[in-house]
Order: sequence, then structure tokens, then C-alpha cells
Amino acid sequence: MTTEMNNLILTLQDVSKEFQSKERKFIALKNINLKIEKGEYLAITGKSGSGKSTLLNMITGIDHPTSGIINFNGNSINKLSETKLAKWRGENIGIVFQFFQLIPTLTIKENLLLAMEFVNVIPKSDRLKRINDLLQQVGIAEHATKMPSSLSGGEQQRAAIARALANNPEIIVADEPTGNLDSKTADSINTLFSSLANSGKTVIVVTHDKNSTAKYHRIVNLLDGEIESQTIQNK
Repeated sequence: MTTEMNNLILTLQDVSKEFQSKERKFIALKNINLKIEKGEYLAITGKSGSGKSTLLNMITGIDHPTSGIINFNGNSINKLSETKLAKWRGENIGIVFQFFQLIPTLTIKENLLLAMEFVNVIPKSDRLKRINDLLQQVGIAEHATKMPSSLSGGEQQRAAIARALANNPEIIVADEPTGNLDSKTADSINTLFSSLANSGKTVIVVTHDKNSTAKYHRIVNLLDGEIESQTIQNK
């Protein structure tokens, strides 16, 4: 990986997040400085309560920092209105969850189609072909007309990845995507993420497993809301 400015897709500058209750103030993130490159396969690790989920919410625009700046391709996103932020997220971020979050009453194809209709950036005439291509890419094209409940956990996660890719976002964020899978299936999902990064997608995986064998380009470890360490690997 390089660190040239024109290769950066996302930067966090002195990002902090505080939560205030009646009893006390809780600091979830403290002065996070992070530069993420286009095509990077990045892991964010740390124990429960280290700030991973809060950082994920900052990256995806689900929540706003208390202070600091978040830039996407050089433009600040943390000052966008909720409407503009939702539009930005739909067009630029694909999210993969640990428990898949597929709509159980829709087929796999219909799950992807709904994601496209929600954002409306893929022309209607191109959607069915794109769905077929995506399901081919993740290896489950034969399951397009099946309900999620008829698929294995690994197959459902592949469907969820295809859905995250539906609108051709620049960044894929995965929240504990292999936490509910056996080790063999988890390895296959990690291999899929690696191939997506190699194809130019930026892939950010949030995981508690610091010792994962996935071929991350970099591992950022959080501790008590701060970046404790960064490890560059697989250069």
C-alpha cells in the first residue's frame, strides 16, 4: 500500500465521541487520526468496549463525532444534513452485518433489488443483469430465487455481501462478518473480501479477533477509545 494523498478515500482527523448521561460523561473515542486508502483491506480490532462500534458509526455516517473532521474523497461528511448523509451513505457505503440482516420474506434476488430501488443509482434496465453478475461473483447464483432461510450461514453472508455491493459503493464495511460462522466458512468469506480489495474496493472489517489469519493490508487495534497500535502487513 502507498500513502500518497491522491490515493486516500477516507480520513479521520482528531475525531472524538462523547456520550452524556445524567450521571456521567463517557468518552467512546479519543482523538482518532486515521487515513484509509482506496483498495485497502483494513481490520479494526479490539476488545468489547474498545470503541470499534462507535468508530464504525463514524466511518459510515450513522453517528456524528463530538469533535474532529471526517473526509471522504476530500469532502467533509460530518457536517452534512441527515438527508444528505443518508444519500451519501447509500451511494458510497455498503454494510455487511454479522447476522446477515436479509429480509426473510424476500428471495435473495429480491433482497438485492430492494437495495437498488432504495438508492436508485443503478438504471432499472441494468438491475437484473447486475444482480446475476454479483451473485456469480460471490458464488451463489444458483440460489437467486431462494429464500434466505433455505441457505447456509455462509451462503447468507455471501448474499449479504452481494447486497452490500448492489449500488457499486466505493467502501465496504463489515461488522463482525464471520463471528457467526465456522472457521472454514469464515476463511472463505475473508478470501472473498480480499478479492474485493484486490479489485479496487476499500474493505473495512470490524472484528474482535486480533489474531485472524485474513490477509489484511493493515490492522488497527483500539484500546479504550484510542488507537493502541497499527500493523502493516501483506504489502
